[in-house]
Amino acid sequence: MRAALALLLVACGEGGPAKPDAFTPVEPVANPVRGIADTKLAFDVTARSGIATITFEGGNPGATLEVGDLTIDSVSVPFRANATEKTIDLGIEASEQPVTVEIAFHYKHHNNFEGASSAGFTLVWPYFCGNLFPCHSEPRDGTPMSLSLSGVPAGKTAVYPTTIAEAPSYQLAWSIDTYTELPVGTTTAGTQISVWYRPTELPMAQAGSANLVAVFDWLEKTIGPYRFGTKAGTVSVKWGIGQFGGMEHHPYWHIASSALADEETHAHEAVHGWFGGGIRIGCWEDFVLSEGTTTYLAGRALDVVAPTVGAAVWQSYATELNGVPATDKVWPRSCNTIDIIEDDLFTRAPYIRGAFFYRAVALKVGADKVDQALRAFYTAHAGKAATMAEMLQTIQTVTGYDATACADMWLASTTKPAANTACP
Repeated sequence: MRAALALLLVACGEGGPAKPDAFTPVEPVANPVRGIADTKLAFDVTARSGIATITFEGGNPGATLEVGDLTIDSVSVPFRANATEKTIDLGIEASEQPVTVEIAFHYKHHNNFEGASSAGFTLVWPYFCGNLFPCHSEPRDGTPMSLSLSGVPAGKTAVYPTTIAEAPSYQLAWSIDTYTELPVGTTTAGTQISVWYRPTELPMAQAGSANLVAVFDWLEKTIGPYRFGTKAGTVSVKWGIGQFGGMEHHPYWHIASSALADEETHAHEAVHGWFGGGIRIGCWEDFVLSEGTTTYLAGRALDVVAPTVGAAVWQSYATELNGVPATDKVWPRSCNTIDIIEDDLFTRAPYIRGAFFYRAVALKVGADKVDQALRAFYTAHAGKAATMAEMLQTIQTVTGYDATACADMWLASTTKPAANTACP
C-alpha cells in the first residue's frame, strides 16, 4: 500500500508552540461503528483511479474504513493503515454533526468477482467493496451513494446510476460494454424499464423481459413504491462460461448473459429493489430475508401476471428443493458471527427453502394475506436494516398466525419438508 505520509505532516510555527489558529492534527482512532451518512465516488476507469468523498455521521472520535487492496494516494485527514485488517483509521474529532473526508486512491482489477473486472463490470458482494472504494461492507450500514465515471473507452457504453438512495455498499456497480438499450415499458407509477444487451443478444433480452414490466408494476402496487428512481432495468454482463444468475445492483441490476432469456432471473433481481436493497439485512445470518423473500416474490409475481410462467417457476423450485441438502444452513440464529462464504451460508438453501417457507404460510393463511404482511414489512423498514425475526413478528401481527413453528420446519430443521408442505 502506497500511502502519502506527507499528508500527516502539520504546519506549525517555527521555534515554539503552534499559534492558536494553527491546524492541530487529530490522532487516527479506530472506530468501525461510526456510520457513513453519504458516499460520493468519482472514477477514471482507464487510470483505475478514484476519489471518494465520504461523510460520516456524528459520533465518538475517529472512524474506520475497509480499503481492501486499494493504493491510498491521499487522505484529507491524518490516517493509519492497518495492513492485516485491510482498513484505515481516520483522525476525526468527536462531533454531533457529520464530518466529510476525501480519499484519493487507485484500484486493481479482480477477475474473480471481488471488485472491478477487466471485462468491464464490477461485483463486490458480499464484502469486497474495499477492493473498489473505501467503505463499510456490513449491509446494516447503508449509505446514499453517487457515482461518476470518466475514461470510458470509445465505442463503449457505461451503464450505472449517478445516484442511489440509502443501500448496502455492494449495491453500487457499473458495467461497460457495447450496449444497446431496449426500452420495454413503463409501470403505472411511471417507472421506465429497460434492458441493456450486447450484440446478438436481442432475442434473449426480449424473451427474458417479456413480463418484466408487469412484474415491476405488481411489486409497486402490492409491496410499495420503488426507492431507486424512475428508471430501472436489466444489464447483461459477461461473467464468463458456466456463470448463471444475477446481482441486485439497483436500479440497473446485472444478469449473466447466459441467463438473459430467463424470466425468473429478471423477476428475482427486480424484487431485490424491495428486499435485499430496498430493505437491507440486519446480519449476514438474515440472508434468507433477502434471498428467500425475493425468490418467493419472483414466483408469486409471475404467478399473478403470467400464470403459466409462474407455474413453471414453482415447478423448477420444487425440483431444485429436491437437490438441496437437508443439512445446508438456511437461517442461523446469530448475528455476524459467521462468514457468509467460508461458513457455507451462500448456497441455494436460503433461496429455495426460504421461498417455500413463505409458500407454506400462504397455503395456511392465503397468499393475499402474505402480500399484506410483506407490504407492511416494507412500509416499516424500507431504507433501513431488518431481520428475519422481525419478519415473523410482522406475519403474526398482520395475519394473526404465529409462524415460528413453520419457520423452524422450513428454515432450521435438518428434516427437509416436501415442496408445498403447508405450515402446521
